[in-house]
Amino acid sequence: MKPVLRIAAGLTVLVLVVLAALAAYLSLFFDANDYRERLSALVAERTGRQLTLSGELKLSVFPWLGFELGAAELGNAKGFSDRPFAALTAAEARVKLLPLLRQEVAIDRVVLKGLQLSLERRADGTTNWADLTGAPKDERPDRAGPGEGAGQAPAGLVVGGVDIQDAVVRWDDAVNDTRHALSDVDLTIGAVVPGQPFDIDLGASFSTNAPAMQGRFSMRGSATVDMAEKRYSLLGLRGALKANGEGVPGGAVDAALMADVAADLAQGTLSIKGLSLKAYELSLTGALEGTGLPEAMVLKGPVALDGFNPREVLARLKIEAPRTANPERLKRAALKGMLTLTPTRIALDDLAASLDDSKLTGRVEVADLSRRALRFELSLDALDADSYLPPAAANGAAPAPSAAGASKAPSAAAPGPAEGLRELDAVGRFQVGTLKLNGLQLSAIDVGLKAAGGRLDVTTKGALYGGGLDSRVRVDARPKTPQLDMSGGVRDVQIGPLLRDLTAKPERLSGRAQLAFDLTGAGLDAPSLKRTLSGTTTLTVLDGALKGVNIAQLLREAQARLTGKAADSASGPSQTDFSDLKATLRHGGGLVRNDDLLMRSPLLRVGGAGAADLVRETIDYRIDAAVVGTLTGQGGKSLDKLHGVTVPVLVSGSFAEPKYALDVEALLAQAAKGAVKEQVETVREKAKDRLKEELKKGLGGLLR
Repeated sequence: MKPVLRIAAGLTVLVLVVLAALAAYLSLFFDANDYRERLSALVAERTGRQLTLSGELKLSVFPWLGFELGAAELGNAKGFSDRPFAALTAAEARVKLLPLLRQEVAIDRVVLKGLQLSLERRADGTTNWADLTGAPKDERPDRAGPGEGAGQAPAGLVVGGVDIQDAVVRWDDAVNDTRHALSDVDLTIGAVVPGQPFDIDLGASFSTNAPAMQGRFSMRGSATVDMAEKRYSLLGLRGALKANGEGVPGGAVDAALMADVAADLAQGTLSIKGLSLKAYELSLTGALEGTGLPEAMVLKGPVALDGFNPREVLARLKIEAPRTANPERLKRAALKGMLTLTPTRIALDDLAASLDDSKLTGRVEVADLSRRALRFELSLDALDADSYLPPAAANGAAPAPSAAGASKAPSAAAPGPAEGLRELDAVGRFQVGTLKLNGLQLSAIDVGLKAAGGRLDVTTKGALYGGGLDSRVRVDARPKTPQLDMSGGVRDVQIGPLLRDLTAKPERLSGRAQLAFDLTGAGLDAPSLKRTLSGTTTLTVLDGALKGVNIAQLLREAQARLTGKAADSASGPSQTDFSDLKATLRHGGGLVRNDDLLMRSPLLRVGGAGAADLVRETIDYRIDAAVVGTLTGQGGKSLDKLHGVTVPVLVSGSFAEPKYALDVEALLAQAAKGAVKEQVETVREKAKDRLKEELKKGLGGLLR
């Protein structure tokens, strides 16, 4: 054993003597500056580029193998800009020689001053560094296999520090017509020792034309690198970003980031604690734990978007906040939940969000990021949707759209709703405790949605004024013109309170309503649906009353005028009671036709027939009211003189301004059959105006 030790010691001494002698020789007789021209010529021969060394060269061998370089410049490749490919004002780097024999790397502080790097790509895809990469990849020798030692990482790496000052990096891409630049780059890294923390401080200005923006970012913290154990950390991370330009949302941003980051690649774990990101009056906080790094990464942890004012955020983004009927809306919001991130999905569980007085809970997930497959289960406690709608105009009507907005047609190139539905992949459920919409009060709303392969299916259930709502809407967007299918209806709805809330006026109709519809159409816009809607809608109102008009009293007055007697004074409420009202609406060809309107009461029968043109928004309808008995009707007096006489009312005009007219000729023709011909001419003018006004006032409410 002793002879072996003596030989090893002797070889070590011999190596040291040789290195010392080499170092002495180089320091006394070797001057690297004597080889400037030869080095430049070699670079030109190998690359075709000009290397200019205008600064002094210094070499050292022992105990440090290193160099110091003054100003230097490497020319650009042919066919590119006149800027040098790379240039610097000074550089310095040294590595200890003896540790290299033990496969250990001990680097002294690395210094780069005034570095300038110009990266370019021409329109044909050629880059200005392609000639520096050597042989094509498929011609390079294979890497050494396992156990052969080639390419193995050093046993240890120690760096005394890195100091980069005033660096500039440019990237000009003619393929995409983009230009990016980093300037005033300053990077300072403390001594890097495996497993020991070191400080890092980075700052740089940037500019880009796509998107157009410029600004400066900075980052600092305490890092730890242990490549042998595959452990890395960056604690006390503090980042800042200030940018402005057309490409920045809102034109300017001032953001700050804080976090403690640690990764153990041997265990495949990642930890992000104390996360805080602030920008645009928003503050996001959280903590994430990761597993399965790097191939099957899963990040999970709580995140929260602290309370903020949405109007202030929109103002910072230079987005005009929508005008709301309640100006105090859109002023309070917050969000928190359990975030899960993987390379293929993102989910937010235990969601708890709020907007003003409404609270939302549940979960949202993009189950497949490549397909944007949305899954959700959400519940909203209460929402006053009317308070978020635009305020009404001074006359109480909704504000009309501007002329520019009304006349502007959608762009032919802009994607329509059909394209969006064809790409939509969503399955979910949305529940609302109470909802106010257009004055209507709904509760226990349950909406189910399923969209896939160009098909959309939406089911809606809920409670509505003592009754229930149940509907289903299907859209097939696969054809060029989407197909629409709607079915369902309402049951046992108290129509009086519903109309009162909907119109904000005393109701003109009361009773229990049943509505059922089964409709189909083509297209998703209103004009297309008006033209193509087909199917049937049935309406039934039981135990109701037509308020504001007493048809029985009107008929008594008509009877009195026909007989030349004074009418009895009205008694009882100003309404017409009925046991049931039924109607079937048939849709097709842009029209809605009804031929079977029937309202029955112990005294009266009211029928109707006609049509409405949905495209032109016009009405052509006739209502017939008749006394069906001689019994004493509503209000007390007999109507035997009008028994069998039908009072016809013609409805015409537009949806916005319907017109009502009494068909006096038909009325008098029937009256003449009752042996009152001698009074026809007298009654004609008197009855015409009186009955027309009264029936217009009463029946108008029903038709509306």
